[in-house]
Amino acid sequence: MPTNLPAEWNKYYDKYLNAKTIKEKIKALKEVIAHTPKNKATDKIRARFKRKMAELRKEGEKKKAKSGGKSLSIKKEGDVQVSIIGLANSGKSTFLKRITNSNPKIADYPYTTTEPEVGMLEFDDVKIQLVEIPSTFTPEVLSTTRTSDLMILLISDRLDESKQIIELRKLKREYEWKKYIFVESSVSKEELFRRIWNKIGMIRVYTKYPGKPTGKPMVMMKGSTVEEAAKKLHKDFFRYFKFAKITGPSANFKGQRVGLEHVLKDKDIVEIHLKK
Repeated sequence: MPTNLPAEWNKYYDKYLNAKTIKEKIKALKEVIAHTPKNKATDKIRARFKRKMAELRKEGEKKKAKSGGKSLSIKKEGDVQVSIIGLANSGKSTFLKRITNSNPKIADYPYTTTEPEVGMLEFDDVKIQLVEIPSTFTPEVLSTTRTSDLMILLISDRLDESKQIIELRKLKREYEWKKYIFVESSVSKEELFRRIWNKIGMIRVYTKYPGKPTGKPMVMMKGSTVEEAAKKLHKDFFRYFKFAKITGPSANFKGQRVGLEHVLKDKDIVEIHLKK
């Protein structure tokens, strides 16, 4: 070991050497790295400890999987669920915090995030649940991708761009993700929303009852009809449906009277009238 390390450093290193479990070793290594000065003389030792910690995390995940460890799938909330996939040290936690104002753990070593972190992007009347997937890419942490509407493949300016694209495309093929977008970590909140919204192919439908103001929109697939909107609101809206008045992109004029078969468009306002 280098001889220019602080005297107290040996205390943390000894703690690591005497650790019995993977969890204890990882915890001790964090302390070792935190108390190792950042300079040219210690660059190699810091890199070595970071690699070791990454190996221990993977070993721990494998053991958990073999022993039937619990799924780390995140329950879907909001209107849309999107998983964020990126290589180690690509700044996923920083990205999540900036976009959603959440508070994930952030550190300068790989695999800081061991369980999915969640934040909510609220924009233009839509709530998008963003889930940061740990870069260990074990079956447990990737379980959320099975329910996600879209994958963000994050490209960071911290790492080599071509290498990131190659590795992320390998993951995409391996796990057969159908809906995905490559996103640079510097993207704005508005641009991210626009790209997600365009890719998933959904629309916002606002409902208006006679004499009542428009509320929160229903988020529906493109091509949805008035019939589907009525059923989503309540079964009685479909059962006693008489006609609907449409104001918005799908209407030829404000308040156009339509039937159940009318195809809706993004930001339509639907006013449903019922049989007496």
